Amino acid sequence: MQIFYLVCFISFFLESAFLLKKYFILFMVHANYFLPDFLEIQRQGFFYLLEKGIVEEIQKRNPITNVEKQIEIFFYPEYYRFTKPLYSIEQALFFKKSYVAKFYVPVQLTDRKKKRIYLKWVLLAHFPLMTNRGHFVLNGSPRVIIHQLVRSPGIYFRENKHEVFSSKWSEKPITTFHRFYADIICSKGTWLRLETEKDFSMWAKMKKGPKIPLLWFLLGMGLSEKYIFNSVSKPTNLFESFTKEIEKLKKSNSLKEPKYPYVSSPQQAWEQIQKLLKLKKTSNKSITSLSLSEKKTAFLTEETKKTKNQFSIPREKGVLQVKSSSLSTKKLDSFDLGRKWFFNKFMNQRMYDLGKQGRLSINKKLGLTIPSEQTTLTALDLLLATDYLMKMQDGVFEVDDIDHLKNKRVRSSGECLQEIFSIGFLRLEKSIRLKLNSSGNFFSPPVSGPSAQMQSGAMPSRFIQQSSTFHLQSFLNTRPINGAFREFFGTHPLSQFMDQINPLAEITHKRRLTSLGPGGVSRDTATLAIRGIHPSHYGRICPIETPEGKNTGLVNSLTTYAKLSSSGLLKSPFYKILKGQIQKNAGVFFLDPEQEEHFKIATPDLNLTPLGFLPKSSIPVRLGKRFVRMKSHRLALLGVSPLQMISVATSFIPFLEHDDANRALMGSNMQRQAVPILKPERPFLGTGLEAQVMSDSGHAVFAKKSGYVMHSSGSSIFIYVF
Repeated sequence: MQIFYLVCFISFFLESAFLLKKYFILFMVHANYFLPDFLEIQRQGFFYLLEKGIVEEIQKRNPITNVEKQIEIFFYPEYYRFTKPLYSIEQALFFKKSYVAKFYVPVQLTDRKKKRIYLKWVLLAHFPLMTNRGHFVLNGSPRVIIHQLVRSPGIYFRENKHEVFSSKWSEKPITTFHRFYADIICSKGTWLRLETEKDFSMWAKMKKGPKIPLLWFLLGMGLSEKYIFNSVSKPTNLFESFTKEIEKLKKSNSLKEPKYPYVSSPQQAWEQIQKLLKLKKTSNKSITSLSLSEKKTAFLTEETKKTKNQFSIPREKGVLQVKSSSLSTKKLDSFDLGRKWFFNKFMNQRMYDLGKQGRLSINKKLGLTIPSEQTTLTALDLLLATDYLMKMQDGVFEVDDIDHLKNKRVRSSGECLQEIFSIGFLRLEKSIRLKLNSSGNFFSPPVSGPSAQMQSGAMPSRFIQQSSTFHLQSFLNTRPINGAFREFFGTHPLSQFMDQINPLAEITHKRRLTSLGPGGVSRDTATLAIRGIHPSHYGRICPIETPEGKNTGLVNSLTTYAKLSSSGLLKSPFYKILKGQIQKNAGVFFLDPEQEEHFKIATPDLNLTPLGFLPKSSIPVRLGKRFVRMKSHRLALLGVSPLQMISVATSFIPFLEHDDANRALMGSNMQRQAVPILKPERPFLGTGLEAQVMSDSGHAVFAKKSGYVMHSSGSSIFIYVF
C-alpha cells in the first residue's frame, strides 16, 4: 500500500510539475510584444542632432582665421548650452510666438601678434526646439518636418537597354545595345557618372558640363599611365573615345586638331580638361596629339600583359608628382587651373563629402580598405570603378537594384535641421572672415581692475581670459543662422503645417515618408519603378497608404513597427526560430533590408501550438524577392505581428483582408479626414490600436497615480488616492 501511495504521489508531483512548466512556457511564448511609441522616430532624429549633429558641424569650421593667420577664432561646441525657452508651448501657440531657446557656445579669440586671448560665451542663434509630441512651433503655427527617402551615398552600377527601330511603326527593333554606367552619389557635392557607349568608349560626366574621356579623368586624379593600364581588365576600351574622333577626321580629310587628343600625363590631362570645360580663356596652343598606334604599341608589351590584372602596384609608381619648375609659366597657369578644379570638385571636404555611410558603401562594393574618415573621392575609387564597369560588360558582375531599400536611406528631421544649421554657420563663417580681414586692431588697452568672470564655470582650466573691452558678441551675430532656420521653416517643402484634424491625422503626418524635395525625385519625371512596391518594403513601408494623384507611390507611410537606425536605414523586428519553435525569450531582432534578404522568414499569422511550435505542414515563407513554401525546421525568423506590414492608419480598418487594395487606400485616407466629436465614444468595431494612437499623440490626459477619479476634463484629472 505504501508503494502504491508513493507511486501516486510521484505521478501527481510529475504531472503538476509538467503542468506548471507547460503553463509557464505558454505564458512566455504568448507574452505580448508591446507596440512601439509611434512618435519615437521623430524624437530620435532630433536627439541625435543635439548629441552629435551640432558638434560635428561646428568642428568642421574650426578654426576661423584671417589671411595672415594672426587672429584666430575657435569654437568649443562640446560645451554648448541652451537657455530656458522664453515662451512655453501653450504660450507660443496663444501669443503666436516661436518655441525656441537661446543657443550659447564658448568662443575663444586669439591675437598672436599682441599675444592675447579672449574667451566668452556667445549667442549664436535662437534654436527651434521639438515638443514632446514631435513637432515644432514657429510663429504660433505647429510645423512638422517630413522624413525624406533618398538614395544612399555610394556607388551604383546600372544598365540601360536601347532599341533601334527602322521606322516609327515597326514592331521589332533592328538592333539592341546595352549601355552600362556607374553613379557615384555623395551627400554633398556633384554627382559623378562613369558610362560606356555602344562602341565601348568610356566617359566621365557630371550633371552639368560636357563628357570627359575617362582616361583624362583618371590621369587628372594623379594616376600614371602605366598604373592605369596595368590595373584594368580591358585597357583598350579607354582608347575608343579617341579612336572615334580620329576616324572621323580621316574621313573628312580635315586638318583640325582632334576634339579629344590622346594624353599620357596628369599635366596634359589637366590642361585638356581646362580647355574642354572652358574654365578660363587662354591663348596657349594645344598639346601635340601623340600617335595612337605608338601608344598602343607602348603599353602592350610583354611586361604589361603579365601585370595588367594586378592591383598591387606601389603607390609611388602610380602617382605622378608634378614639378612646376620644369614647365613654363603659361603652361603652369593652364594646367594648374585644371588641377585646382579636380581638387575643389572631388578632393575638398568642404565642397565634396561622401559621408561615412558612402565611404563604407564604396569600400564594400569595390573591396577597398580606405578609412571611414576619408570621405572624399580618391583615385583608387575611380580606378576600381572603371575596372568593375569593364567586367560588368562581360557579365562578371550583376547590376544593382536601385529600388531596393538597402540602397536608400531616410533623412530624419534632425538631419534636415543639421543641414540647415550647417548652411547658416557657413554664412556666419564668411561674415567672420570678411570682418577679420578688414579689421585691424581687435583689442583696446587693458582695463584697470579685476578681470571679468565667465558666465559659466564648465570650461577647461587651460583657458586664459584677459581683460579687454572688445565685444565678441557684436562680431558674431545671430542673423545668419536665424535666417537659415526662418527660410527652412517658411519655404522648404519638407517643412509643413501639421495636420490637426484628429489624432490619427497628426500621427500619420509625423510618420510620413516622401521621395520628393531637394535631393529626391520629381513627381513629373518619376517612373513606375520608383512608385511601385518592392519586396524589401515589407515591414518598413506600407503598401496601401499613399495619396491619390501625381504623388502616388512617392509619398508613403512608415509601418507600425518600423524603426530607424543611426545610419538612416529602416529596420523591422523579427523573432528567432530554432528547430521549429519560436524563441520569444531571446527578444526581438531588428534587421535592415540587406540583412533580411539572407533569411527565410515565415508569416506571423500562423496557428502555433501551446509551446510555441510552428505547424508541421509546409507554410508560406518569404526569401528575398521570392515567396515559397517550406517546412518549419528550415525557417530562421518569424514576424512579430500581422500588423507589421501596414501603417497605423491602415491598421484601423477592420477585416482588412476582405478589402480591395483601392478600397483600403481610400479607407486609410478617409479616416484621417474624420472630424472628432465633442463627446467621444467607443467604436462598435475596432482593431485595438485606437487607445495607443490617442495616448502617443499627446491628446489624452493620463493620471500619474491610480485611484478613484473624482473629476476629469480635457486638461486635468482629479483622483482620490486610497
